[in-house]
Amino acid sequence: MKIVALAVLLSSAVAFAEEPADFVTYRVKQGDSIDIIAAEFYGDHARTALFIVDENKWRTYRKLNPGARIRIPVTREITTSKGDDLAELAKQYLGDPSRASFLAQYNGMQPTDLPASGVVLRLPFRVTHVAQTTESLAAISQFYFGDTKQADMLRTYNILGDKNAIEKGDSIIVPVMNVRVHGERLPAAEPDALARRNAHEAANEAAATALPAARTAALQGNYGDVATSLVEVGKKLEFLDEPLLGQVGMLLGKSLVAGGDKAGAVAVYQQVLSREPHHELSGYYESPTVLDAWRAAKGHVTGE
Repeated sequence: MKIVALAVLLSSAVAFAEEPADFVTYRVKQGDSIDIIAAEFYGDHARTALFIVDENKWRTYRKLNPGARIRIPVTREITTSKGDDLAELAKQYLGDPSRASFLAQYNGMQPTDLPASGVVLRLPFRVTHVAQTTESLAAISQFYFGDTKQADMLRTYNILGDKNAIEKGDSIIVPVMNVRVHGERLPAAEPDALARRNAHEAANEAAATALPAARTAALQGNYGDVATSLVEVGKKLEFLDEPLLGQVGMLLGKSLVAGGDKAGAVAVYQQVLSREPHHELSGYYESPTVLDAWRAAKGHVTGE
């Protein structure tokens, strides 16, 4: 099917979902075409050019005039805050917590992952397809993705049970998981989000730098030096990715126990467990005072 015909169908049958994709305004240059712009933003124009056609509410694939300003839909970026989990983010941005698996897949994560504060997550394009007649999910998959293999994905995303088709007038959301906008083409982050991103990067770099000295001090039983090595990193635990969070948290907690600060150790262990709830300590290899603080933080001890 030619792109002109596809654009007409898309214009009549598709609108961006209730949680719309962000867009950027682009000023057309001499020699630009919709295909060229799509390639610049998405790296491919075979199907993505249709999203530009639809975003600008054009009925056909048209010639562009230099100097004209057009809208280019882009994948959105969000920056996590302390305590975010993928189910809550999926509910907020994708409309249902069950879509956490799609958010995870798009970002190379597991649905049960609890990201650190300051992690950048991308949200896929989403369009709403309205059936003009009874349409099979396989046919809708063929239209958007060029094959029928995504029918099961459409069924799962839209919580359709065992349905294989939708009736005339019904609509489904189509997440376009195979489209990623080039990073330099994405809108700039808001100041608060950018600050969290920078704090995340800085905290992980600082932890990676401080850990070797802290581990050496711990092996020598010098927990005063462990505390000195990790004191600044310990203030930024919410920004640490796994496994750095566990490594820093456990060493810092032990140093606080050694210094007689059980309450401080419990607080650190609670932060670790909030993101690594299945983390366990061995009752055979840890000291009774460390285990006592760990239990106070509601941590599990192997063998108990």
